[in-house]
Amino acid sequence: MESVFNFWRNMERKTKQLLPLQVFPAQVKEVDENNRTCTVRVNDNVDLYEVKLYAVTDKDLKGFCLVPAQDSQVLVARIANGNELFVCSFSVVDKVVGTIGDNTEIAIDEESLWYKCDKTEITVKSAELTAKIDGVELEINGNKIKVKADEIEFNGGGNDGLVKINELTNTINGIVKEFNEHTHTVTSTDIQTTATVFMGPVGQISGIVPAPSKQIGELDKSTYEDTKVKH
Repeated sequence: MESVFNFWRNMERKTKQLLPLQVFPAQVKEVDENNRTCTVRVNDNVDLYEVKLYAVTDKDLKGFCLVPAQDSQVLVARIANGNELFVCSFSVVDKVVGTIGDNTEIAIDEESLWYKCDKTEITVKSAELTAKIDGVELEINGNKIKVKADEIEFNGGGNDGLVKINELTNTINGIVKEFNEHTHTVTSTDIQTTATVFMGPVGQISGIVPAPSKQIGELDKSTYEDTKVKH
């Protein structure tokens, strides 16, 4: 039994001498994200180039790819016992990029998340978010929100549109101006009254004076209502 064990141990030792190391640790020195490859260093002085991070060196093909951090430790394996190498295990990942099907793309790193599918594109960063969804644009930056859309509705929109404050202010200021600038001359022939008209002191006439000849019409909310934003 011992002789069989020694036989296989000797065979293993000779096989290791004949075959190159299949999986070995290395340190990432450079990363080529476009080609999805990296350069790794082994034994502190030997650099190995074009180590695959992806099945092929083509950034346009589908699938997911992990992008390791520079100077991080990885495990590198040989392909078909040859000189082509690929990273089979990661310690620190800087970024994840990928494509699903023909329309969906995603990229995630320490600071942001980016997602795109057909007419939808979303970017999320620290305290920031931008989204474009079929013509609708949303931007959140700190404590400020910006929305661009054909129509916006809050809580069912039962109170109709929001007030256009500039238009409303101009309308009210016009009324104030008309009121402040209005003058009206009254003569004895203008007086229409069912009460007794009498001459007051210094020739003043008392009675019911007719309304001004120029009048301001009723307000029309369409001039100052924003129907695109309902609340």
